Amino acid sequence: MASVVDELYALGHQRIVHIAGLPDLAHTRRRIRTLRAEAERRGLTEVRSVPTDHSDAEGAAVTRAVLDGPAPPTALIYDNDVMAVAGLATTAEPGFAVPADVSVVSWEDSALCRTVKPWLSALSRDSVEFGRTAARELVALLDGGPAGTVRVPVPGLIVRGSAGVLREGAGPIAPPGGRRVHAGGKRGRGKPTPA
Repeated sequence: MASVVDELYALGHQRIVHIAGLPDLAHTRRRIRTLRAEAERRGLTEVRSVPTDHSDAEGAAVTRAVLDGPAPPTALIYDNDVMAVAGLATTAEPGFAVPADVSVVSWEDSALCRTVKPWLSALSRDSVEFGRTAARELVALLDGGPAGTVRVPVPGLIVRGSAGVLREGAGPIAPPGGRRVHAGGKRGRGKPTPA
């Protein structure tokens, strides 16, 4: 999480929402704790996590809800690739452009992250080596060996097209459907401006 926050902060993002997984899972709690610590270290006060069930439907629903708030986030971090793809598609509904208005990052890298436009920035890990390590440790436990702590490589952030420098005055301008949303998160009604 630290590398993701580092990158987003360097790009100018200060309102960050982590669209998390199930709050009872150890890795979700660790990500939430780390996000809070990294935000506090930088003095960021508009950073939060919103738990979901890891599904595309909840990822999209939470994306809609946070983007419709009075101060929409300028960066979204998703706990998995499926939610990130659903969230990316959802950002266009209220008229946000990725990455000019909102950057999107997936906690998991997969081929799915490279099937959308723009390609999703994502944390990448050596899944094959991770699986080998897990299998080796499990076999050792089953053979009566002691349980131990194993260090695995920290995932690296791959910055692709979905993360970018925050545009001045970022925010949705004229989304489809007639609802006009002004830069800076102020909302009003009116006709969309012609393209």
